Amino acid sequence: METVAAPLPSLMLHDDVNRDSIDPRSITKTWLEKLQQKISQNQLRDVSELFIDECWWRDIVVLSWNITTKCGRNETSQYLQSQAAKSGFGRFNVVDQGALQPRLSNMGGLIWIESGFTFENKVGTGRGIVRLANVGPLQWKAWIVHTNLDELKGFREQLPQEKPNGCKPTDSQVLIIGAGQSGLALAARLKALGVSALIVDRSPQIGDSWRQRYESIKSHTPRYTDHFPYLDYPSDYPDFLTRDHIISWMEHYQKVMDLNVEFGVTVGKIDYNNLSHQYTVAIKSQDGSERVVTSRHLVLATGLISNDPLHPEFENESSFTGQIYHSITHKSASLIPDLGTKKVAIIGAGTSAFDIAQDFVNCGVKEVTIIQRSPMFILSLEAQDKFVLAGWHMMPMNDADLAGSSFPLPIALTLLVGATQMMAQHDAKLLSGLEKAGLSVKRGEDGIGLLHHQLLKAGHFYIDQGACQMIVDGKIKIKRSKEGVKGFDQNAVILADGTVIESDIVVVATGFK
Repeated sequence: METVAAPLPSLMLHDDVNRDSIDPRSITKTWLEKLQQKISQNQLRDVSELFIDECWWRDIVVLSWNITTKCGRNETSQYLQSQAAKSGFGRFNVVDQGALQPRLSNMGGLIWIESGFTFENKVGTGRGIVRLANVGPLQWKAWIVHTNLDELKGFREQLPQEKPNGCKPTDSQVLIIGAGQSGLALAARLKALGVSALIVDRSPQIGDSWRQRYESIKSHTPRYTDHFPYLDYPSDYPDFLTRDHIISWMEHYQKVMDLNVEFGVTVGKIDYNNLSHQYTVAIKSQDGSERVVTSRHLVLATGLISNDPLHPEFENESSFTGQIYHSITHKSASLIPDLGTKKVAIIGAGTSAFDIAQDFVNCGVKEVTIIQRSPMFILSLEAQDKFVLAGWHMMPMNDADLAGSSFPLPIALTLLVGATQMMAQHDAKLLSGLEKAGLSVKRGEDGIGLLHHQLLKAGHFYIDQGACQMIVDGKIKIKRSKEGVKGFDQNAVILADGTVIESDIVVVATGFK
């Protein structure tokens, strides 16, 4: 079932509430004390005093050994009744300093109190976020509560240099499939907890998921949002990391953290034994040898999308006498001879299409045209910084991770619709110029925001890295075809509306399976 945006409650101050008189710390402390009292007295059947009707509780292995999201007061009450006392959840304290200390938040006129808090349960300690809505002159109730287990009692997280790895590839407690950023980060965190992990990856070397991309690719989020655990990117790296910066840092990180990684490994059959509670995984190494790895835990860290290119079948494609290739094989336009005499058509209008078109212009192509079918989101780096990242500036990574994961996805989707519309207003001049050039853009007017396209659609957006001005200036041409591409003749792309785009090179930037 597709995740959809959730409606928001009324997040306004009561008419009789003076904003200047609000004490976020005192209000948060009082709410936590009431929650503790409810738990201690086993009075969780009725939580109307604490939660609004449209409340959410997002729990990450605190009240149960699972990732759980409850929506509404009834679901929240039932979850707390069944799990709070059993898990030993309690001993709350307000976070009094730093990025998570109590504050009054205002997001586009939506107002709530937001605060971090600490707690304990039977097995460990953790941190949470509570967001309180004003429902009366002296009444504040929970809209969103997020709880996250930070540390297990008796298993203090140790910095990697404090403890030798001690892991043999044949006896790992955790098998991680995928040696990208998530796989490496997880292995480092597990190692700090004394948990042995083996990472396997089908690529021949670390960083190949980036190495396989075009040379001009950059991260779309600033460096401070992308750090690895325990070891930040160097401060002299660019704000928006290049492909080569990311690859070199992944190589360095794996070596410095002494993480066990096997490359060129193909994963075969996976079985789980209900008696031994063990996974047995058949793997085949690069040299052709095969073995079975046994592990208590198995993690798939294989990314949001695959690396298998999606190349639609086009009518008469074989008749085209020029060069056709998928965007995954594009390295650099500088490698193409006589580029100044070439006409290029790019089928698709996502991030890869824009980046590759920009690469062609920078390398002196005669003409490049992007063929667009569906409308897309466009935003400037300035808009992203102002409306999406402003709350994260200079925030410690652990605090940012906690705050970022605290919004249930349906709520995040809704909030980002408003942010998308504000970004569109901020970028109005840019978007108008793009539309005049023929590009079809979205502004969140249909109730779908940028986050929906980033997380659920994984496409149809572009965070500007320089191609937009090239489009406005006419250096990159846009051709809209709602029905897409019909096919080819010997020297052109034929659109569904009959338009002929003469081409020497065609890049198929239609995404991945």
